Amino acid sequence: MTAARVRLGAATVALALAAALAGCTAAQPAPTTSASASAGDHVPQPSTTVRGSEVSATPAGDPTCEKIIPQTTVQTFADTGWSSREELFYVGNVELPGGIQCTWGDPKVPSDQVQLFGWAPATPELIAAAKKELLDAGAGWTEFDEGGATYITAGKDMIMNPDDQGYGMTYRFDKDQITVADTKQGLLLVEWPPTG
Repeated sequence: MTAARVRLGAATVALALAAALAGCTAAQPAPTTSASASAGDHVPQPSTTVRGSEVSATPAGDPTCEKIIPQTTVQTFADTGWSSREELFYVGNVELPGGIQCTWGDPKVPSDQVQLFGWAPATPELIAAAKKELLDAGAGWTEFDEGGATYITAGKDMIMNPDDQGYGMTYRFDKDQITVADTKQGLLLVEWPPTG
């Protein structure tokens, strides 16, 4: 991904899907969004390179928006004036206890340029329920297996600004956790608990 690439469409999809799928009744209000962004808007583009030296040996407490992604990404967002809004992690009406969903953006500027990351521990029953929720939504979600994990990604009609591989909002299902990002490549940034 290049730093100049504007992720307007993915952000729009992320907000729309986060609102539609989240089913959240969180106390925090949804961000104000606009249908388009000005040409001068800058969207920070964190590297999706899998990190090694940034991973601590043991988890430091509960997951937070600042901990589930690399510190270099957090710093890139902070340098741009972005902060995170933390919410419970829902997949449709399925709540994932112990999970966290984070929307990163500039809270002072009404814009749909945001980035979404989420992580939750999951049992096989929760994974099955979350998959069913997405696939039964009838919105073109597609399931596939890759690298030992199952992915469910947004249908082509929902993707306005795909990543380099053509994917929009994507969920990853591992044997004991679920992650989400506004693109499949963005999932590379989500890692919790840290590994040693």
